[in-house]
Amino acid sequence: MVCICNMVSEKEIIAALKKGATSTEDIQYATRAGTSCGKCLMTIDQIVEEYELNAAINPQRKLDDLLPAQLTAPA
Repeated sequence: MVCICNMVSEKEIIAALKKGATSTEDIQYATRAGTSCGKCLMTIDQIVEEYELNAAINPQRKLDDLLPAQLTAPA
């Protein structure tokens, strides 16, 4: 659990990133994580940074996250 105050898991944060969130502020808006006590903000920042870094290294992965599975599956 990343945000105990609002019961937001890392899985939920990753899901928000896959849907297009690109910043901690986007994650806060999408999940409410980090909007209460703020103790998890550094962790959220790290998750966003790692996700974006991985997407920069492998842009196809980020594209795959945004497309429906049937469009990204090999024919």
